[in-house]
Amino acid sequence: MQKVKRINFLNVPVDIVDKETVPRVIEDFLQDNEKHHIVLLTVDKLLRGRIDSEYNRCLREASLVLPVSSGIIRGIRFQQKGEATRYNPYEFIIRLFTLTAKLQKTSYLLGSQREDLMEAEKNLKVSFPDLKVIGRFTGYFRGNMETNVVLSIKKSSPSLLVVGKGVPGKEKWIFRNKKSFNPGIYLWIDNYFEIFSGREKNISKNLFKLGLESMSGFFRKPWKLFRIFTFLYFKFLVLVHRIMGY
Repeated sequence: MQKVKRINFLNVPVDIVDKETVPRVIEDFLQDNEKHHIVLLTVDKLLRGRIDSEYNRCLREASLVLPVSSGIIRGIRFQQKGEATRYNPYEFIIRLFTLTAKLQKTSYLLGSQREDLMEAEKNLKVSFPDLKVIGRFTGYFRGNMETNVVLSIKKSSPSLLVVGKGVPGKEKWIFRNKKSFNPGIYLWIDNYFEIFSGREKNISKNLFKLGLESMSGFFRKPWKLFRIFTFLYFKFLVLVHRIMGY
């Protein structure tokens, strides 16, 4: 039985896999001695993948591209390409750490400021006593340090590499350097080290359920209102592709 179905949505790959199946897929990734880049796909990332050839290749070579935006789910349904499952990034990352600890695999944490990274690691170890963190490196490192960072990851040979803020290129950094890494899972997690450290708040479940996660913190950052133009453009593309039969 096929566990994952990959479709082409607006010229970007998206994987359809249900929440009951994805843990088995991840367990396979942690044990099959292969290299696996997982991407949590937002509308912004999808649009970037349409115009950025390197990022498009990054998505196409990823082992798993999971939609986290409600707009992507509705767009796939509107184009009659299947019924995709939407993933909550926080819950997915927690599940990933849970399975890594359960299988007694190792993790490497990369990114964020030193205080946030250390506090995040401490809190993760409280939540997952069996989690084996065999290396960590802060973000915002100088360009001439990148070789040392990559070498540190290679020598540590983690089963799970989690990359956060302060790493240039974000997911493209993983894509550019994964040839130097040993087999395992690699994932960009945005600001979740800051969330795990307690410095930032996670998006509420209700806001995520309503598909309004991008508007979180609107009163502190009112310019987020302009994101409506991004979503209008996205909806326009979905309609055009439906009419043209792409």
